[in-house]
Amino acid sequence: MTSSISVTLCAEVPELGESPGALSWSMVEAWAVAMREQVPAAALAASLEQVQDQLIDRVCGPRWLPVRGLPAPFACPGCGVMQDFARKGKRTRPRRIDTSVGVVRLQLANVGCRACGRVFAPLLLMLDLTGRRRTDRLAVDLAELASQMSFARAGAVARSFGAPGSAGRAHQAVADIAPRLEAVGQVDLGGPPRAAVVVLDGTGVRAGPRRLGVNTNIALGLTAREGPRRRRRARTALLGLTVDQPWSAMAAQLADLEAPAVVVVDGEVAVTRLAEATWPDTPIQRCWWHLARALRWALYADKAPHRWSRDKRRELTALLRSVAREHLTHAQALARYDTFTASVRAEDHHAATELLTGARDQVFTCLQPAVRRDLAHLGGPELGSGLLERVMRELNARTDIGGSRWSIDGLRDLITIQLTRMTQHPAWSTLRQTTHPPNPINFKINHMKFNAG
Repeated sequence: MTSSISVTLCAEVPELGESPGALSWSMVEAWAVAMREQVPAAALAASLEQVQDQLIDRVCGPRWLPVRGLPAPFACPGCGVMQDFARKGKRTRPRRIDTSVGVVRLQLANVGCRACGRVFAPLLLMLDLTGRRRTDRLAVDLAELASQMSFARAGAVARSFGAPGSAGRAHQAVADIAPRLEAVGQVDLGGPPRAAVVVLDGTGVRAGPRRLGVNTNIALGLTAREGPRRRRRARTALLGLTVDQPWSAMAAQLADLEAPAVVVVDGEVAVTRLAEATWPDTPIQRCWWHLARALRWALYADKAPHRWSRDKRRELTALLRSVAREHLTHAQALARYDTFTASVRAEDHHAATELLTGARDQVFTCLQPAVRRDLAHLGGPELGSGLLERVMRELNARTDIGGSRWSIDGLRDLITIQLTRMTQHPAWSTLRQTTHPPNPINFKINHMKFNAG
């Protein structure tokens, strides 16, 4: 059942002409901006008050001719009765509700239950706004903005579109929305059940009481690639997230996932142990970028000459690139790698030799025929953790603010929202669909014409 509601907009518009104060485009544009900030919320309030009046007439009868025993589409919050309500007037103080279109102020009408005497506002009850001052849609919009920019700027952007925004409101929205994304790392709650490639890596963030901050560990899955051949985009899924916890704490989030075709690690011992314990039969690929970077620090620990160390890093990078470009087999790549390792061992650089020897079994996993076959639908295997590195760069750009230090809970809430939004996690998509449904209400704008002749 539908009802018709009319809202009238009146404006005093100056006439066109050349005199001072005549209508100009800048004046019209300023008028439109002012309407964008005020008209949507005012029209919503006027429409809801008309709906409220129709509801009260339906369950209580006409204003001066009350009817007993009429059924109601709502139940009394006191006793659960769904009939026989009486008018109890309107509240003198408007109810303020912050929405995504602005601040809506409603003049609420009360009804009284003749069974238990409870007085309440049925409009709030039916719209699920009892005890709430802010809508879920506004909270999601503010949280989404706050995951991309500072809280103050998120509030300013929201205000520029007529929504009630501030740094405090954006901060509170993040704290309210993050707990609703509990499906992160929980397959049974709607998280992704499988990914062809799992990338494990972490980054440090200035948070908590420790001087060096806390670790943020992320498990990202590669599920598909799409787009033109030279501009293919990866489709990723957030599989696990921990803040200020060791890598072993992520085992519970990855336990219910199906085994991937390959796991990409950065070489950290704790990360490799987690992958081996979670998926014992899954091959592990050592990230090429992290290997070259680790060689730099290993040669520094060995006190190798700077120029020789730099040349060796370049030689390793060229070796890895040639393996990819020349399409070498697994055995051919290992032969070249062993030759490079022998040249480092000959100079008695023990830390570098230990690094290269320990990575030997994992550095060319991507060239194994079984791995290449399993990942053929993605265009080939992953050679490193570049997918996750790009995600962490955006994460660090948001959280690495000079002179500031996050609380651990606040950091966890912000990162949860940012990563679920970036990867289009099912929990985030469901929340967006729930709070941003398509408009089912048809409306039209009538233009009144005047005959000047």
